[in-house]
Amino acid sequence: MPALLINIRIEDEEKFNLFKVTLADLQGLFSEYHIKFRGSYSRNCLAFVNELLDKNESLSLYQDLQQDDWVDATLNMMGNVKSRSVFLYFEDHKLVSSRAHLANVLNEFDKQQLDYLCYSWFQSSALGIENLLPLNPERGTTLHAIEYSKTQNALVGKISPGYYHFSLVSICSVDYFKSILNSCNIRFKCYNKIIAALLCRIFPYPTHRKVANILNYYASKCGIYYCLYPPASPFNLEKMWFETIFINRPLRFGFLTNELYANYDDDNGAYRETLIKRGLYPFVNRADAAYDLKQLSKVYIHINLKDGDLYDCTYFSHRGRIRKPPLVHIAVDSGKVIVAYQSFETTLEDGASELFFSNKKPVVRSIGESNITIGIFDECF
Repeated sequence: MPALLINIRIEDEEKFNLFKVTLADLQGLFSEYHIKFRGSYSRNCLAFVNELLDKNESLSLYQDLQQDDWVDATLNMMGNVKSRSVFLYFEDHKLVSSRAHLANVLNEFDKQQLDYLCYSWFQSSALGIENLLPLNPERGTTLHAIEYSKTQNALVGKISPGYYHFSLVSICSVDYFKSILNSCNIRFKCYNKIIAALLCRIFPYPTHRKVANILNYYASKCGIYYCLYPPASPFNLEKMWFETIFINRPLRFGFLTNELYANYDDDNGAYRETLIKRGLYPFVNRADAAYDLKQLSKVYIHINLKDGDLYDCTYFSHRGRIRKPPLVHIAVDSGKVIVAYQSFETTLEDGASELFFSNKKPVVRSIGESNITIGIFDECF
């Protein structure tokens, strides 16, 4: 069974609430936990972990490690891992399948002696089970597997030019993960926000990654590593197919046959990939008074309804990434309506109003004639 490895930064209440829900999904699935928290909510996260985990589970904490170099700190953590593999946890990806499905994937990963499997981004995957035929896959019920060599890597580049042979949201063998970490753990790590922005502008994605890869091939010989992201970020580790694989043996990669995890706010190129777009986030049903309507970008519409009329107030933002779910504010100017929302109904009469998450599909039903004003709030307005 893989070990669970966590090295995350939590800086706000929203991410802390995400953390509590997504970590609770994993309770009891691992016998080995290696955890480091960064950010202003570190103490809150530690308190939650101590409440959540069973006393018999092996918990190793690394709060004394430095916070400015994610790669170096994680390498220190990996030195204490006894399992053959690790599950890399990030709070913004949630289990959307069953715990039994996840347990099967974890077991199969080690049983099949795999080195890498991306457990999220299923809908937006650059390489899925339907693309594997030229790679001679070994087919299974829970996952398919391929041998991943330099020859296969070149073929993958033709089949799927957007494929990453290492993504953070993954299960990895200890050998493969350490090889990725060591490849980025050059003594001098260089990062400059302005230079990184210029590089992306001059060489659009993914060409800027090719340029950085060439730069690092030569710079590493001088003990220098150019970072596309700040060294405190884990994103420098991710590798597209054309970036060097730093391990001298054939690898075994796995591919899920069914969806396991989803991100909460980033479609990653596939519309309705996210929890928000599916109406699964926020985890609470009611939009509370914490939202200040005066501070939100909005569009107002006025609707006249007859007795029995239904008016669907569902709205999804079409942007690929949104941090806040869109809202609708339903105000009754005259008459009476019932709003059906998730598993409950609420009645609004003259002068009453209420705020709803529009991605959770609120539907208004008019009781008699009514006039309503609907305010739609989206960060893109």
